[in-house]
Formats: sequence, C-alpha cells, structure tokens
Amino acid sequence: MVFARRVIELMLLRRGPQDMPGDANTLIGCAAAYCILLFLQVGLLMPAPAAALQAGLATALLALYVRTVLRIRQLPNRFNQTATALFASGATLTLIMLAPTHAMAPYLHALGEASDAQAVPMPPTFVTLSYVAMGFWGLAIYSHVYRHALDGGLWLGVGATITFEILLLLVFSVLG
Repeated sequence: MVFARRVIELMLLRRGPQDMPGDANTLIGCAAAYCILLFLQVGLLMPAPAAALQAGLATALLALYVRTVLRIRQLPNRFNQTATALFASGATLTLIMLAPTHAMAPYLHALGEASDAQAVPMPPTFVTLSYVAMGFWGLAIYSHVYRHALDGGLWLGVGATITFEILLLLVFSVLG
C-alpha cells in the first residue's frame, strides 16, 4: 500500500524517483508489470507475437536508456530508483489506457486497411482526448523523473524524455 501511494504521488509530481525503493526485487516486479501491461495494450492492436516483441523490446530499451543517461551524467547509483519510478508510472499509465486503447482499436484497424483515410469515421472525441491527455501527462511524469534523477533542470528532463520516445519510434520504424 505504501508503494502504491508513492507511485500515485510520483505521478502527481509530488515525489521524485529518489522516493522510490531501490531494491532489485521491486525494480524487477515493476519492469515485469510494465512489460505485461504493455503487451496487453499492444495486443489490442496487433497479433500476440508482434505485441510480445514490442513490449519486451520497449522494456529492455527503457532500462538500457536509463542506465546510459545516468552513466553519461555519472550517476549510475540512481539506476534502480529511476528505473523503478519509470516502470511503475509507465505500468500505471498503461493500465489506465487499456480501455481507451480498446475503444480506439476498431478505428486504428480500419485506418490501416483503408485506401482513403478520410473515409474512416473518427473515434469518439472523449477517447481521442483521453489519449492526448494521457500522452501529455506521461511526458510530464517522465520529464519529472528524469529531471530529478539527472540533477538537471526542466528542459533536461523534457529532452531526456523526448529523446527516448524518438529512439522508440526509430527502432520500431526500422523493425516494421
């Protein structure tokens, strides 16, 4: 219960990664939860093998990215708490996004198969707005975590967050 409260306070930007547990068991549990929930979310949009690959790769890339940026800043001792904060908040956001993703799935499938994107009816406005709001909230949370973990300003946190998102887009674009 204490851990869940810390995650909620982190997601409300009231706590930082330094307030998260630093033990390996919590980190592994959060990474597993993140990977499983990401698999469930992506599985709503694509076949299970592709969803498993994407979820596993995104989880591994996040861990590798966090380790790399912390080493660049010469702060490798912050890895467990930072990764735990990112995986726990990411898992929570993904859990929240399962319902909107389920609602968006028919639209996204129709868009992928349509020869004219204009002919595909738009999903409900509430669903689209929830996606946008959650996206911005996620960027704010991750930027907050990186800002604290890297001992930098707001723009360093935002830059670290956006750089990771671009990395994910590039990797998944190359993989198809």
